[in-house]
Amino acid sequence: MPADSEKTRGNAEIRCRGDAKQRIFDAAEKLFTDKGFAATSMRMIARAADVPLASVNYHFGTKRDLMEAVYGRVLGADARRSTYLDKLEREAGDAPIGITQIVQTFIESTVRLSRKDNVSGAVFKQLIGRAYFEPGHDFIPAEYVQIMDRYRCALIRALPALPEEEVLRRMYFFVGLVAYVVAGRDVMHLLGHCAPVTATDTESLLYALVPFIVGGLQAPAVRADRIADHDASKA
Repeated sequence: MPADSEKTRGNAEIRCRGDAKQRIFDAAEKLFTDKGFAATSMRMIARAADVPLASVNYHFGTKRDLMEAVYGRVLGADARRSTYLDKLEREAGDAPIGITQIVQTFIESTVRLSRKDNVSGAVFKQLIGRAYFEPGHDFIPAEYVQIMDRYRCALIRALPALPEEEVLRRMYFFVGLVAYVVAGRDVMHLLGHCAPVTATDTESLLYALVPFIVGGLQAPAVRADRIADHDASKA
């Protein structure tokens, strides 16, 4: 076989492998978004991508590795969250970053990812919802965990009067509220006529969260047993 023909065939095989990898990626993104991580099998992904199961394993390894890759593509552009925190820390010098600045930075980066004109916006909203609310499955991608750790450190520095455990509890509420607004809007139907008029406007709801979250983060610490004693005294 002529050398030129062998080279052409080799290039075609490389393109074919690349196309297969992209099809796997796209199929996995859609299935994870539509069905969730637990309900999606590697065979389903292979069938949707029209490739052998071995090809999925070859390109991505395990299902978790593939999910990490999908999240990486969606969240990759949002590595700026850490960059913004770096900028705020430089501006603050030795002082901690202000609570409002921390919350606004988190909200603004979430808004950017969830915008309708963002190609990954719908995928981001669905995947975050799956990650937080999918029953019986504890999956948060490593990249997101790293971002959250930066916010954890910033909040602990900004709230020195609170025990670290209390800061983490409030951060749990904070991030959960944001995830709910981004991906849990179906629950708004339960409110009926009590639902806010902006319930279909994710950005408005997210920005409205800022003072609410800041107030909660800065609230004085109250021990749970004191709350229980107070309720008992009123009974």
